[in-house]
Amino acid sequence: MDMLAKDASHIRLRFEKNELEKISDPILDHAEEFTSSTLDLANLLKEQGYRIRNTFRQPPHAFGN
Repeated sequence: MDMLAKDASHIRLRFEKNELEKISDPILDHAEEFTSSTLDLANLLKEQGYRIRNTFRQPPHAFGN
């Protein structure tokens, strides 16, 4: 994880794809111990991990037209 930018109202982070589940899974496993903003971050990281692995794209004109 790299911090790319930080100011008074924003932080920009960059994650390697192998880091996503290493960070999100332990947080989600102990969800009752974390605040909602931390859980939001964990869910976003988990979702991005799914998107990276799922490369399916609907072929153009699959249903006619």
